[in-house]
Amino acid sequence: MSFTSFTPLLWLLLLLSAGYGYWRSLVDRPTGLKITSFALRVLGVIFLALALCQPYAGEETDEAHVVFLLDVSQSVDLESAKDALKQVEAGVKALRPQDTHSLFAVANGLREKKLPEFVKMLDDWTKGVADDAFRSHTRLGDSLLASRLAFPAGKAKRLIVFSDGIDTESGVDSSLEQLRHEGVDVRFAPLKTLSDPEAALVSLESASPFAFHGEVLRLTARVIANQPMNARVRLLSKGVAVQEKTVALKPGEDAKVWFDTEMTTPGPSVWSAEIIPELDHFPINNQATTTITVRGKPRILVIHQDEKKMRPFIRSLKEQDFDVDLRGKRGLPEGMEDMLAFDAIVLANMSATDMTPRQMSLLRSYVSDFGGGLFMTGSENSFGLGGYYKSPVEEVLPLVSRFEKEKEKPSLAMALVIDKSGSMSGLPLQMARQAAKSAAELLGPQDQIAVVAFDGDAQIICEMTPASQQGTIQAAIDSIAEGGGTFMYTGMVAAKDMLERTTAKVKHMICLTDGQTQEADHLGLVQQLVDSGVTVSTVGLGEGAARELLAQIAEAGKGRYYESNDPATLPQIFTKETTQASKSAVQEGVFTHLGITEHPMLAGYEAEGLPVVLGYVMTEAKPAAQVLLGAENGDPLLAVGRFGLGIGLAYTGDLTEVWGGEWLAWDGCGRFWAQVLRGALRKADVEGMDSRGEIRDGAWIMKIDRRGDDGAPVSGIHWNAQSLDENGNTQDVAIRETGLGRYEARVPVGTRKHLSLRMHDRDHDKLEVKHYHAPYPAEYRLNGKTPDSLASLAKYDTATLTAGLSPAKQLQPVGHWFAWSALGMLLGGILLRRI
Repeated sequence: MSFTSFTPLLWLLLLLSAGYGYWRSLVDRPTGLKITSFALRVLGVIFLALALCQPYAGEETDEAHVVFLLDVSQSVDLESAKDALKQVEAGVKALRPQDTHSLFAVANGLREKKLPEFVKMLDDWTKGVADDAFRSHTRLGDSLLASRLAFPAGKAKRLIVFSDGIDTESGVDSSLEQLRHEGVDVRFAPLKTLSDPEAALVSLESASPFAFHGEVLRLTARVIANQPMNARVRLLSKGVAVQEKTVALKPGEDAKVWFDTEMTTPGPSVWSAEIIPELDHFPINNQATTTITVRGKPRILVIHQDEKKMRPFIRSLKEQDFDVDLRGKRGLPEGMEDMLAFDAIVLANMSATDMTPRQMSLLRSYVSDFGGGLFMTGSENSFGLGGYYKSPVEEVLPLVSRFEKEKEKPSLAMALVIDKSGSMSGLPLQMARQAAKSAAELLGPQDQIAVVAFDGDAQIICEMTPASQQGTIQAAIDSIAEGGGTFMYTGMVAAKDMLERTTAKVKHMICLTDGQTQEADHLGLVQQLVDSGVTVSTVGLGEGAARELLAQIAEAGKGRYYESNDPATLPQIFTKETTQASKSAVQEGVFTHLGITEHPMLAGYEAEGLPVVLGYVMTEAKPAAQVLLGAENGDPLLAVGRFGLGIGLAYTGDLTEVWGGEWLAWDGCGRFWAQVLRGALRKADVEGMDSRGEIRDGAWIMKIDRRGDDGAPVSGIHWNAQSLDENGNTQDVAIRETGLGRYEARVPVGTRKHLSLRMHDRDHDKLEVKHYHAPYPAEYRLNGKTPDSLASLAKYDTATLTAGLSPAKQLQPVGHWFAWSALGMLLGGILLRRI
């Protein structure tokens, strides 16, 4: 017997007062009757309290509940699943009236279905209506445990599993043991695996995760098929097939295809294999990828808008045993793994406006989190001239674009004409305000700035104001709020009036809009501006901007036209325009190098012996930067600084014929710059640090063995680790010590396709980067096996669906018997008092 609650027993405390009343009672009755009457009433109260506790008594029953689990994953033949449904239907009809059942579809989880719904679902899939997300896994172990929730209390439990037994997650054995412990009887009905012709590339494995430059390494591709067929297997590097072989596949047998290939690309080298079978059902399982770290020549990436101008410098580096990849302005990688193929990246002539915000953030992370080197040289598209002011790239560099403008430089009057129509609300207008403020910050004290905002009409936000009054200017810019239509002409007229009233030597206008402006004589107005000495540049934001008109205005206004679909690029565009319009960011002439700070990068060289430079971009050094070389007037030429785990390096001169002709003519050019660059290269010192990864329970588990120079385990290390996915999202990762010199990191994988894990031993300054490529779901591997614990279960038989089950106990309420007993005892007590 069991009770729902024991709280009502507190009422029995009232019997104490009843006992006191009995003791003090003056009733003149025979003692026997008096005691018996009192005892009956006490028992009546006790039985009444027990009735309030809601007691239940168990009794055996042969009622049963049957749960049917039907595997519908991609590895199961759908016709076999349909036959299984017929067996389920027959089993349901064989159930007794008092029995109940539940039906679930099993794949990437559990879905409860009524029989007609299940039939329709399989018919739809047979006709080609896909549900690949649900069918891409067989989480059989998890589904077995989840199905327990379908069993009602008080009934015998039987679970029927229809499956091919191929589980893509571990846990079937432990789940069956748990069900057995809870009294659930499990039966197994095997299903046929996929009958359509299918081939799968199981894996691509390397003989070693590391190789030296020029080493021939063996890569082995494992291929499997469910029917005899031939297949071509190709090895790819950077998307290009470098080798191809043909293999004859036999059902159920792994075919190993090996490729011996020379490792010629230093750094993390991504290799892929793909199969092209004669017959195939799933294309998703036809490719596998691995990453091999190649150590050898330093590999650097050089970006220049006009590649041929950098070729003499590149030749001199290659003579110093550098592997140099020279690319145009569109050659900057879009992903971290591609960036990590280089030990340093050189931005020789690339504007910030040619980068996406994501590329800038990746460059910052490449240096700070992964120890890469970033080197910027001077050009018309570098530092402030390139729009790098306050950008993530400038954070990395030891120099800033803002500088003290020389008094003899011509004064500048700038007017910003900014679209504030309704379509600019939110992020576009927010970034436009930020762009305007950044432009104002770059102006010198003798310069002036005005801001005009327009929608259907013009609004003067800031009159022509000296740039020294930054507080007034910034507050005015912050007041810009979105409005209605788009009529840029009125804004340009207002800006023209203010520019014509100034006495500045240089006058410039920047117009920004994201829409189609009303018709007006824009080109006639621009001609008037040009005649009065004003240049005009334009910015078209988004697909809806009046591109043709804006380009014509910029061309007629002797300015530049910018086109962007991302509001986040506006600050780079405005700062680039401001710096170029001020005509003060460049010093041209003959400048000798002066030594400022001793540094290993310059070991063996004297500044006086270095070639002269014919021009440089003016910048300022950051407080923590080391200026190695400077011009005669103190302006920085060569500076270096640590940023996170990496190095930022900047040379404000040029290494092409434009300003660096003397460098290129010097015999020591290659040796000098090779020495400087080697000081900024990414250094991954992993000696004594052995790491290996595995996928377990939906996470990338990285196990690390750490040993010192003497081979002894190293404990108590302070780690700094971070993961980066294919979208540039970073996440801090904890590394915990699991044993003497043994550590473990856990990175949840989720839906991410590629991951890079940076592990930094801060105590010993050792850094290692590992890469993970998500394989296709295990459902498509075709090499799974039915667990013995599942195959050994009793088989399903409709005739004995509920036979052999142990009786279950059903709890029946018996509180009413206690209540009737209490009533009888209380009445008996009263009756005895009246006799």
